[in-house]
Amino acid sequence: MRLEIYQIVVPIISAIFIWGLASRFRRSRASMQEVVVGSLFWLAVAVFALFPDFFSRKIARLFGIKSNINAIIFFCLGLIFFFQYKLFFMIKKQQMALTNLTRKIALEQQPDKEVEA
Repeated sequence: MRLEIYQIVVPIISAIFIWGLASRFRRSRASMQEVVVGSLFWLAVAVFALFPDFFSRKIARLFGIKSNINAIIFFCLGLIFFFQYKLFFMIKKQQMALTNLTRKIALEQQPDKEVEA
């Protein structure tokens, strides 16, 4: 098996990102869940870079698509839409939390203003 340049570079970059995640965890800047999910993602990227034909054929067979590259494109589009969906609801949850916090602070400060008047 002849290794292409990306099959060497991508796993090295993945290892750097995994090391960075572990470093952030040690400094208490990342949760264990973030480290595990991030590490699994970068590990999958590295393995996919090392064995691209194997995984593209498996994905093509799974979706019933004849061309390996089309299968990869459809699979990646699906992942992108899934992550966009998850991010939308995370942002919505943050907005609701911010709104509730703003209301709570406003209600707590309201009696102080009435006493001053």
